[in-house]
Amino acid sequence: MAAEKLHAFNLRYPGATTLMLRKAREYAAKSVVPFMSHTVMGPDPQVTMKKGDGWFEYENGSLLYWGGMKDEGQRQAIRSMGKDGSLDMVWVEEGNAFTEEDYQELLARMRGKAASWGQIILSTNPDRPTHWIKKRLIDGGEAAVYFSRAAENPYNPPQYIDMLNRLTGVLGLRLRDGKWVQAEGAVYDTFSDELHVVDWFDPPQEWRRIRAVDFGYTNPFVCQWWALDGDDRMYLYREIYKSKRLVSDHAAEINRLSQGEHIEATVADHDAEDRATLHAAGIITIPADKRVQLGIQRVRERLTVQPDGKPRLFIMRGATVDIDDDLLQARESISTLEEAPGYAWHKGQDGRPNKEEPVKENDHGLDAARYATMYVDKPRRKARSYQG
Repeated sequence: MAAEKLHAFNLRYPGATTLMLRKAREYAAKSVVPFMSHTVMGPDPQVTMKKGDGWFEYENGSLLYWGGMKDEGQRQAIRSMGKDGSLDMVWVEEGNAFTEEDYQELLARMRGKAASWGQIILSTNPDRPTHWIKKRLIDGGEAAVYFSRAAENPYNPPQYIDMLNRLTGVLGLRLRDGKWVQAEGAVYDTFSDELHVVDWFDPPQEWRRIRAVDFGYTNPFVCQWWALDGDDRMYLYREIYKSKRLVSDHAAEINRLSQGEHIEATVADHDAEDRATLHAAGIITIPADKRVQLGIQRVRERLTVQPDGKPRLFIMRGATVDIDDDLLQARESISTLEEAPGYAWHKGQDGRPNKEEPVKENDHGLDAARYATMYVDKPRRKARSYQG
C-alpha cells in the first residue's frame, strides 16, 4: 500500500525527500502520521520522528514530511520542504478531497534526484464520474490505476467490511465496490467530496449558529447544527440522525449537545405535536419554509463554486453524533452525507429525470439542509434564540 511504499522508498534511496498529505495538515497529524509511525514503521531504530518540525528523519539522510493544502500558508510550507523545495515521492491520502490545482502544485515540486524515478500516489475512494481524478488521471490515461476493494485492505477490520456489505445504492458502489458513479438524475449533481466535504473543526464562537429539524420516528429524526462564517458560508458541524426514538428524548440530547452555544434559530418541520414537545423542553422553533423547488435551487446555488474558488455550503466529516445501528442493518443512509450521492429526481414515462419533484426516500437530512438554507438565504429576520 501507499504508506508502505513511501517508507520503503526512504529506506532504499538515501537523502530522499518525500511527503504525505491530507487536505488539512492538522488532520494529517491525526491520521496518516500515527498510521505511518505505529502501523508501518513500528519501533524502527533507523527512523526518528521530529514532531515539532513535522518530519520523520532516517539514518540515511532521507526525510519524510507531512502536510496539507487547505490554504496558501500550508501550500507555502510545502514549497519550502527539503533543500530546494523538490520532492522525490508524494502520498496523497483521500485524494478526492484535493483539487486539480493542488495536484498541479505537487507536479511542480517533483524534481527530486534521490532515485532515477519519482511518483505521486493518490489513494482515494471514488467520487462522481466527472471528478478531475476520474477524467484526467484515469480516463485520460495520465496515471496507472490500481482498483481495489475494501476487503483487500488487510488493515480494515471485519466489522468495517460487514458494514460496507450492508450499503446499497451509490454509496455502496463507491465505498464497497470502488465504482466512480453517481445517481442518474441526481438532484445535487455538483455535490462532491472534493469541494463540499471538509474535516471536522470546532467553529469559532463568534460564528452564527442555527439548527434545522426534520421529524421522524420510523424514518430518522434529524437535527442539524449549522455554523456560518463571516461570508455566510454554511458548515454542517453536528447532526443527530436517529430512528425509533421519542422527540422528548431527542430534545434532551439537543439541549445537552447545545450547551454553551448561542443558537440564533431552530427551523423545524411543521408537525405541531412534535414542535410542541421541543418547545416544552425550551427549544423554541420556527416553521421551515418547505417549498421544495425553490429550496433545492437555493441549495444548488450554495453548492456552486464562487469567484473566490469556494462553494458556500460544506458538510464536516464525522458530524453525525452516533451511528444508528437499525438504519445500518437495514442498509439505509446513516447521515446527511450518505444521502447526497443518491438523491435523485423522479423518472418520467420516457425514463428521463423529471425535474419537478425528487424521489421521497433517504432525504431526511437533505430536507433539513434545505430548511436551513431557506432560512439563511432569505432577508434577516428577528428570531427567538436559545442559549444553551
